[in-house]
Amino acid sequence: MFLVKVPRQLLWITAVFLLIVSSTSFAGKKRANAINELITSYETNHSFEIPAEGRIEVAFSPNEGGEALVVKVIESSKQELRILSYSFTSAPVTQAVLRAKKRGVNVILVADQKNNTSQDRSGKARAALSALVNAGIDVRLISVFPIHHDKIVISDSNTVELGSFNYSDAAARKNSENVFVNWNNPKLAQVYLGHFERNYKLSHPYSTAY
Repeated sequence: MFLVKVPRQLLWITAVFLLIVSSTSFAGKKRANAINELITSYETNHSFEIPAEGRIEVAFSPNEGGEALVVKVIESSKQELRILSYSFTSAPVTQAVLRAKKRGVNVILVADQKNNTSQDRSGKARAALSALVNAGIDVRLISVFPIHHDKIVISDSNTVELGSFNYSDAAARKNSENVFVNWNNPKLAQVYLGHFERNYKLSHPYSTAY
């Protein structure tokens, strides 16, 4: 069951109201309690409770199957892939996404702007993203957050891959990372698609560059 979502604008209006009231009607501890209650309400109304469904598969890194599991999820897609990324430099992941596009999957990727452009000293990220754009994939960059740290693949509105694993060679070969996949849980996928849509609306198209 989903918990009720409260529009962000309403929460901020409520916050301002509480702060104004606190300046005239509350003092000290009461004021702090009012603000804490507001924060708790905000967090509660932006969480989701989803029934357990499908099956779980996990893997780790370095060199413990993490990258292979990410590729497995991408390869499973038949109709749609939605990807949120921080670092995007992994050749196997890039190739899997290109194969998905070639077999007719609708693919959209939203990636962190800074990490994949100005901080991309090796040029691997720009090359990977450009290869996707040249294949006709909708690639977007997002810069409204200090870090777009999401690492998520949503396959066919049904399966969700997430975890600490960046889509990079360092994540696969050097770092201690984890990959978590919930296969066949469409309700979970819908929640993550909502998060994807929010970030997509805040992003802008990537122009090819090598």
